[in-house]
Amino acid sequence: MRLGRLSLKLRLLFIVVGILGLGLAGAAAIILHNARAATIEEIEANLDFSQELVRFLVADVDRPLAPDALAALSAAFEDLRHVQVEIESDTGEWLRLTSGAHAEPAPVWFQHLIVPPSQVFDTIRITRGGSLGRIRITALTDDEVAEVWRDVYDLFWLAVWLMVSVSALTWLGLWFGLKPLRDLHAGFARLAAGDFSRPVGVPAVPELADTQSKFNHVVDALRESTRQRRLLTQKLVTMQEEERRAIARELHDEMAPYLFGIRTDMQALSWSLARDDRDGVEARIDSVQAHVDLIQQRVRRMLGRLRPAVLDDFGLRESLMYLVEDWRERCPQMAWRARLRSVDDDLDDAVQVTVYRAVQECLTNAARHSGATAVTVAVSSTVRDDVLWLEIEVADDGVGMTEGASLGLGLTGLHERVAALGGDFDLARGGSGGLAVRLAIPACGSVGV
Repeated sequence: MRLGRLSLKLRLLFIVVGILGLGLAGAAAIILHNARAATIEEIEANLDFSQELVRFLVADVDRPLAPDALAALSAAFEDLRHVQVEIESDTGEWLRLTSGAHAEPAPVWFQHLIVPPSQVFDTIRITRGGSLGRIRITALTDDEVAEVWRDVYDLFWLAVWLMVSVSALTWLGLWFGLKPLRDLHAGFARLAAGDFSRPVGVPAVPELADTQSKFNHVVDALRESTRQRRLLTQKLVTMQEEERRAIARELHDEMAPYLFGIRTDMQALSWSLARDDRDGVEARIDSVQAHVDLIQQRVRRMLGRLRPAVLDDFGLRESLMYLVEDWRERCPQMAWRARLRSVDDDLDDAVQVTVYRAVQECLTNAARHSGATAVTVAVSSTVRDDVLWLEIEVADDGVGMTEGASLGLGLTGLHERVAALGGDFDLARGGSGGLAVRLAIPACGSVGV
């Protein structure tokens, strides 16, 4: 398994277990080092003690060795540890006076680890007054090493139990401690699936409580944004349907009569031609021409609603000035002012149409609903992060907008247009009271979309 694919829980667990393992390994090395030194020291001390004891006990033993004397010596040496005491019999045979090692021997590798084969203990030989009776004392390392082995064996299983316990407790601690991260992961999965209904519970861990609180705030913001977008989409669809109905109504109410009139004139024209009525023919032709002129006017007006031809003919700046002048003529009782600075006619087509429609909608709303005495249109440009932005403000000194009031279809569509271009839309109180509609649109037509 690659390290990069390990989960955070496993990484932290391996770190804890690794530190614990290194600590136990260091402790084991120290224990073995001290055990080796203590074992050698104790064996040498036992040899010295045994030598003095033997000299004392055999001082009064006479030869030949009687069975009772030999049994007494064996009983006296019975408690000697880690040494083997042997005495030479009258026949030259070496008789063991101690029982030797009592414990189960340690593994050979452990014996070599504690008392290396290179460690040699001298065999002590005692000769009594030049007689043939000799005694030899030999160190027995197996018994001492076996005691150390039992201690190390117990410590080993204690270390194993400690390692398993710490690993289990660490795993449980990480499981519960990282639960907030799992909750965040599940929360992000729900966000990716478009589910904003369930916030993430705020944990008791201070380091993650703030993160999850901010996550829930983002979820709330996304939920509200989604709701607003759906409302905008519904309003936009409603507005489009209203526009289609208006066009259909205009086609039916205004175009149909003219077309019917042209049809009637054409029938009358055919009758006049059949009767060779020159005056009637001219009158019918004039009537048809008048109907065609009216149809052209209506079509031009409808095309202007669908696509402002003035933009193609005169550019954005002149088109905005035309809007202001048009309302100045239609509502002379109001003061209409325009401050157009740095308005480039080479802007993206979608940007020009959006700016034109925005000013058109705002001027229409000001004339119909604001009750204002003055309306000001201001358009300027600025640079943000090396991107050119157009800033548009249409402000009036009228009654303003009631707090909490919903946007109408016109402003809703305007908001949607501006958002589609990555721009900003804001409604505020104007400098002279009333309402100020402020827009900011990137000149390239797409920033942060």
